[in-house]
Amino acid sequence: MRLNRRHFLATSAAGLGALAMPGILRAQQGEAVRIGLITTLSGPGQLYGNYIKDGSEIAVERLNAAGGVNGAKIELVVRDDKNSPEGAVTAFRELTGNGIKLFAQGTFTANLLGTLPLLEDADVTMVMVGASALALTHEAYNPRAFRLGFSSPMCFGGYGNLMAQKHPEIEKWAMLRSDVTALADITNAFSNGLKAETEKAGRKVEVLDPVLVPYGGADFRNQISNIIGSGAPGLFNVLQGADAISYYKQARTFSLDEKFKVLCDSANEFAIAKAMGANTPASLWSWTGWYPAANKDNAVSDEVHKAYIKLRGDEYPNWYIGVSHDSILTIANAVAKAGSLDAAKLVPTIETETPQGALGKIHFRKEDHAFAGDLTYIRFGRDDKNANGWSVFETAQLPGAEFLERATPGSKLN
Repeated sequence: MRLNRRHFLATSAAGLGALAMPGILRAQQGEAVRIGLITTLSGPGQLYGNYIKDGSEIAVERLNAAGGVNGAKIELVVRDDKNSPEGAVTAFRELTGNGIKLFAQGTFTANLLGTLPLLEDADVTMVMVGASALALTHEAYNPRAFRLGFSSPMCFGGYGNLMAQKHPEIEKWAMLRSDVTALADITNAFSNGLKAETEKAGRKVEVLDPVLVPYGGADFRNQISNIIGSGAPGLFNVLQGADAISYYKQARTFSLDEKFKVLCDSANEFAIAKAMGANTPASLWSWTGWYPAANKDNAVSDEVHKAYIKLRGDEYPNWYIGVSHDSILTIANAVAKAGSLDAAKLVPTIETETPQGALGKIHFRKEDHAFAGDLTYIRFGRDDKNANGWSVFETAQLPGAEFLERATPGSKLN
């Protein structure tokens, strides 16, 4: 696959602005379509849960303003999973005990693995919000659940592919990641995508083993010295959250952005720029699940973006806002089209429908219910001319379906 005009910058999918719901559902006067939202609203993961809650509430507000589900208002019933599988199961049992049949849950894998086995007995349908773990659509696959998230082979294999095409001159890459087993999927996928595209072009590339950093560490200077000493002109960073911010602040004293020709961050995107302002690296790539400016012809994306700015006063929303909005949209659209809350009717409807969302056309692979939407990458960095101290310089998009791992529903991917 070669990059072309369709892949770079914005996609050309037409936005609908409001969801049209001409299905056959007939709700009694005043009866609401209830959707249970289970997410992390306390503990270390609450930042992501708050984003998910905001995006979901924006979706409900938009859809209700457009008439709801054939005249029935949507009611979002929110529960905190308390950042634990036990908390997620408790919330799920409470909501199903109250008769709720529609669920959105995210984003931590362990909590989803706690509720997935319960879906059949409860006769419910679920969209998993922002989840990326391979297990969710492979060994732990449940036919009543859909993953509206990006797997590591998909987004980071695509990432490596993109860098190989944009920077064919770089023949050696260094990598840095937290010493967490789950993050090895990310570095492996990036390396595989980089090598596959480079070899296809008849070139060779060397990808060094990742330099490992203790999770939650405070001092990254030794690791920074190691990657600078590697002689690689390309660097891929897979530190997460607060670790990533500390790393970039310490790397400034090493003039890291002068030591490498290309700096790539896995997925921290604007959290880095917001934390560092005018001290942001000069140029930094990142994957993101949603960046409104990359979807210039998408009216839904525009509306969600404006709603978030109105809600939080933040021009650069986290990508979970778009993903959670589209998760609620997926459920509402399916209920309208199927005219039912029954999983037996909703599942095939979600498998075949492709509603327009903030991320673009919402499409799931039928075999394993993996999301097959577009991939978005952004390059941003220090900009003295901008009052924020930084700007976005470039965006690129790739068709995610081309990078999805093979489907093995019910079996581990080998």
